[in-house]
Amino acid sequence: MIHLNQLIATLMQVVIENAGAETGALVLLEEDQLTVMAQCSGSRQCDLEKLAVAECATIPVSVIHSVERTSETLVFDDAVSEASFSTDPYIQHQQTRSLLCMPILQQSQLIGILYLENNLSTGVFTSDRLQILKLLMATAAISLENARLYKQLADYAETLERKVEEQTQALQQEIAERQQTEAALRQSEANYRNLLQTANSVIIRYDPQGQIHYINDYGVKLLGYEEHQILGRTLFETIIPDIETSGRDVKPFVRDLLRNPQSYPQGEGENLCRDGRRVWMVWSNQAIFNDQGEVVEILSVGNDTTQRRQAEEALQRSEAKFRNIFENSQVGIYRTRIGDGLILDANQRLANLLGFDSPQEIIGLEHSIDYFVNPSDRQQAHELMKRDGELRSYEAQLRKRDGTVFWGLTSSYMNAADGYVEGVVADISDLKQAEAALQASETKLRTLIEAIPDPLFVLSAEGRFLEIMVLEPNLLWHPFEEMIGQTMPQLGREEADEFLSYIQQVLRTQQILTVEYSAFLNGREAWFSARIAPINHDQVIWLARDITACKRAEAASILEERNRMAREIHDTLAQAFTGILAQVGAANQVLTDDVEATGAHLDLIKELARTGLTEARRSVVALRPQLLEEGSLQSALHRLIAQIRSAAMDITLYYEIEGAVYSLPTEVESNLLRIGQEALTNAIRHANADEIRVELIYDRNQFCLRVKDNGQGFGVGSIPSSEGFGLLGMSERAERIGAQLTIRSQPGQGTEIIVTVDRE
Repeated sequence: MIHLNQLIATLMQVVIENAGAETGALVLLEEDQLTVMAQCSGSRQCDLEKLAVAECATIPVSVIHSVERTSETLVFDDAVSEASFSTDPYIQHQQTRSLLCMPILQQSQLIGILYLENNLSTGVFTSDRLQILKLLMATAAISLENARLYKQLADYAETLERKVEEQTQALQQEIAERQQTEAALRQSEANYRNLLQTANSVIIRYDPQGQIHYINDYGVKLLGYEEHQILGRTLFETIIPDIETSGRDVKPFVRDLLRNPQSYPQGEGENLCRDGRRVWMVWSNQAIFNDQGEVVEILSVGNDTTQRRQAEEALQRSEAKFRNIFENSQVGIYRTRIGDGLILDANQRLANLLGFDSPQEIIGLEHSIDYFVNPSDRQQAHELMKRDGELRSYEAQLRKRDGTVFWGLTSSYMNAADGYVEGVVADISDLKQAEAALQASETKLRTLIEAIPDPLFVLSAEGRFLEIMVLEPNLLWHPFEEMIGQTMPQLGREEADEFLSYIQQVLRTQQILTVEYSAFLNGREAWFSARIAPINHDQVIWLARDITACKRAEAASILEERNRMAREIHDTLAQAFTGILAQVGAANQVLTDDVEATGAHLDLIKELARTGLTEARRSVVALRPQLLEEGSLQSALHRLIAQIRSAAMDITLYYEIEGAVYSLPTEVESNLLRIGQEALTNAIRHANADEIRVELIYDRNQFCLRVKDNGQGFGVGSIPSSEGFGLLGMSERAERIGAQLTIRSQPGQGTEIIVTVDRE
């Protein structure tokens, strides 16, 4: 048996829940007049009192009549903003947001109107929901029409009973009509069942003992049962868990629902799937009565809210996490009122910063403006926020409750619409003190640097002058201001490459390097001793001292000493060898005449030779090059290369050092220097090279000297020792210090000399 009111209530409940509506109304056409049949909401039972549309104050009459005229669906995302209906009294009063008004058609004829609204949100009635509603209404139109026919039939039967005696003759005709009506009723039932089966909600019907009589396809799929596995069984045997995950015993609640379904129009709980999964469902319950008013069944419509519950739980966890961060943050967090700076919210750290024990002592009681040492700072911050909407890294002096002053660093955001400012503040007093100490230290350091008489350069990794400090500028560095930003403008290409190799070595090893070099500046040669130190990974300090005068004095002293030695050799060795020659002549004359005189001459010759040998050794030592006695192997080779450059202007010389420089035993460095000297001499005098590259490679366990030229080359092993360009001497020196000598050369392809020696 279909009751029209029951069908309307159930239909509206399903529609409101599936459409996302807050309230709704069903208007049907009765005797060519639109009549409000039901007014429903998601939180209470439907009001089934009939009202004429014009007399109903809970629907926008103009919208209803518009759909009546056009038979077209109206959907507004924000009805109060729709110009065509903004003057409707109901819309104006309710400030209606989301609105849907849909015609209910039966065979293209208007039989009613569905009205839904949601004043909580805009844009609720999406196209997807609209399509579902159209499908539901198409099915519902048949059910509504059949139910109305059934009601008419019931009314007619009642009339028939009153007039049975008067209409006996028409009995057979009425029976035929009744049979037709029953056929229509069966069709309506079928249509209604189809509606239930296609709904996107769980629809279940059970008796007061909890035994399940019906469940739709959606419910079967959601709960994981086959239809025969659940029908005939009770709720307690299937979908009601013994204990919910929260620990709540749900069975007493369900038993009370079975006894008093009218008391539980809605409810939410955890339900059990066949595979053991738990799903959260929101249920709408409707009692079904028999003719005697007894509850014979309960119809429940359920929607899966598991994802919503999970989202809510995730939101709660997020809020708890945020609250934990808020309360335990090491920076002060606050919200203040724009007008007077009243503190609306604060965490423990802010209370501590202002000298209070807890946030409760300042929230709603204290004004943030009172804690600025200079009120103008707060005013400036307020103006910046009004202009930009936010404030980033604003520094100001603040005062604690006890008067202690500290520096605060603030970032904040202004919410002008709601009249408050949110932000964070951190105590940077220690940082400000450190900055002041650093500035004082930098001032002191700059004073010390400026007092250094030698010029100081700050160079980039590419050799570009970044800063120059010259206490007493002279012609050598004038005008030094023009050098800023330039890359060693006063040096030639070779010197620039050599200087760049020094810079790269210092940056690579992060160690101080001391070098000597010469350069032509402003038309004259100058000698410098430089200490190069790393500042960071891409800058060095180059402190240069002019040693030109020392070099000239050294050269003059060497020349004077060599002249003295030349004179001494002339006065000693030359005289001794002259005397030897004279004694040899005398010995030849008396050799046959006087044996004793011959022996005396020979003794004198031996003494003169011994004296000459002693003087020769002393002279050799005195005239020996002093390269290694004045520094390391790398500095000695540098001076040797500098001498060759000045003497051989048509030859390009490259000198590179790779790795962290370390010292080798004196004998090893001396022999390596001689090997390098011999290799350079061969390349210049015999190989006719115009480009020579000298490399020193300092590895952790091994040192390597490499001299490579682009000269004429030769076939290794094909030159006799008498014409071997000193190769035999280099081999002997390498063997003496336990080094490995490698000679690579081909005619026309240059020569490469490689000497490798272990560090230990």
